[in-house]
Amino acid sequence: MTIGDRAGILAVGAFAIIAGAAEIVVGLTGNSLGILHHSMAPSFAAGLAGAFYCLGGASILTLRKWGAAVGMVFIGAEIAARLYLVATGLAASRSADFIKIMIGAAIALAIIAYVAACWKKFS
Repeated sequence: MTIGDRAGILAVGAFAIIAGAAEIVVGLTGNSLGILHHSMAPSFAAGLAGAFYCLGGASILTLRKWGAAVGMVFIGAEIAARLYLVATGLAASRSADFIKIMIGAAIALAIIAYVAACWKKFS
């Protein structure tokens, strides 16, 4: 199998790293990128959610089955971290920001589903 056959996997892994890096910046600075409508207090927990996303993407980029499995676990942890942030009030539980948080979780869930669907492409 060539790299061209795995282009989608590479794109998903790279996206997870980029999105995770953005989450780390937003979490540790409280919205310096202007992604959220309302700024939030800087939070280690929010930064940790982004770190899970980055680690998930990096694991997926190994193109190995163990990396795919670890990557799906890390991205699942990122989704759980989002839910934790909302449940504890560190992130918005209402407003447009909540919708953005839930769309982000849905994208992360879609990444897990995509990686699982591509399982045979991993070596």
